[in-house]
Amino acid sequence: MTEQIVQKVKDAGVVGAGGAGFPTHVKIAAQVDTVIANGAECDPLLRSDQQLMANRAAEIVEGVRLVMQASGADRGIIALKREYTSAVAALQSNLQPPTSNLQSENISLHLMESHYPAGDEFVLVYEVTGRLVPETGLPLHVGCIVQNVGTLFNIARAQKGIPVTHRLLTVTGAVNEPKTLNLPIGTPIGEAVAWAGGIKLPRWTARTEEDYAVVVGGPMMGWLAQSLSEPITKTTTGLIVLPKNNAVVRYLGRPLGSWVKRGRSTCDQCRDCTDLCPRYLLGHDLEPHKVMRSINYGLTEPTAIVTAAVLCCECRLCEAYACPLELSPMAYYKEIKHQLAAQGWENVIHKRSALTPHPMREYRRVPMERLVARLGLSEYQECACPLDEREYQPQRVTIPLKQHIGEPSQLVVKIGDRVQRGDLIAQIPEGKLGANVHASISGRVEAVTGEHIVIVA
Repeated sequence: MTEQIVQKVKDAGVVGAGGAGFPTHVKIAAQVDTVIANGAECDPLLRSDQQLMANRAAEIVEGVRLVMQASGADRGIIALKREYTSAVAALQSNLQPPTSNLQSENISLHLMESHYPAGDEFVLVYEVTGRLVPETGLPLHVGCIVQNVGTLFNIARAQKGIPVTHRLLTVTGAVNEPKTLNLPIGTPIGEAVAWAGGIKLPRWTARTEEDYAVVVGGPMMGWLAQSLSEPITKTTTGLIVLPKNNAVVRYLGRPLGSWVKRGRSTCDQCRDCTDLCPRYLLGHDLEPHKVMRSINYGLTEPTAIVTAAVLCCECRLCEAYACPLELSPMAYYKEIKHQLAAQGWENVIHKRSALTPHPMREYRRVPMERLVARLGLSEYQECACPLDEREYQPQRVTIPLKQHIGEPSQLVVKIGDRVQRGDLIAQIPEGKLGANVHASISGRVEAVTGEHIVIVA
């Protein structure tokens, strides 16, 4: 049965829906004692996970059961924020164990307060189990599998032979009808924004649509869309339309070189970035203010302070919230990571497992409300972004061959082929890490490249 579950997940092309995109069939084949469903929704403004839990609770609970069965886990925990009252009620009603499956008695809820980054795997595992994931380790190393609730939904559907063809995502910010949409993969970003009522232009300014940008993903860990023709993928958690003068857009649009120049000229070693760093507070040997000092002094040797860059989870808390001078230790860390990778540096240092959380950790967690205010997003925070059940159908989709960690998928179709929604159009390369890709609409294959497949209805 375990092999059958894993194979169906592999066939369906399921990947981590929380944003990382790790092929799920590999992850659930591990043997652990605890499965954690991640419904904490890390980034501000995103609502798709809580809408999914509120409206599709049965499938999520079934997904947890299936992963428990595949991994041999004896307990499952669904972690979500206490404030998600509709989702909590829906999940609780589906956790009554049916007489045919006593295993469901071992699935419970864990209600969390609203802090950032609650959805980070390392933070989540500690909050839920009290276990500390080793430096540069995985939840697997402490007996846990963490799966986003969207991934669990897709796992449940995979057992019925339904492949991943659509993505549930939040469309919010400066739009006329903020909502949660279920869209075919490959849908252009611009069409998704249009289906949310289009950009909302305030009457009292002379702003035009060119004065707005679209953040793909969340305001903390997302990025700026370069074009409205960019496609939605399996890992697109949300689209947030914001004025270009908003702090989020300014931060995400600032070039790396600009961050480094500002840091060298302005950093006053206040250590706020370190004191609020989520990984530092879990006991990891990561002190952002020290790497700022080391680089600013021109130290070129890869000391442990510098190579600690590999411990950074890139949550952006240091630059977007902690630093009073709008500097970015994370930008330094990203550049260091690239340089270390280019040099073939091997991590034999940052692997400590004997960790002790900082004694002030509980008092230094950042409340989501305060983060939202700092980002200038308060006017959008209260929107529930209700689930729109309508079936949206784009006339053209551009489906990337790489929407996951690993190798790009290999084509199994050619120009002119007719495909039906759900047909396999690209498969995992033999012996490689990857994921299958399926047609998200029915139509004709108009174009194929080494990067994507275009289908027209």
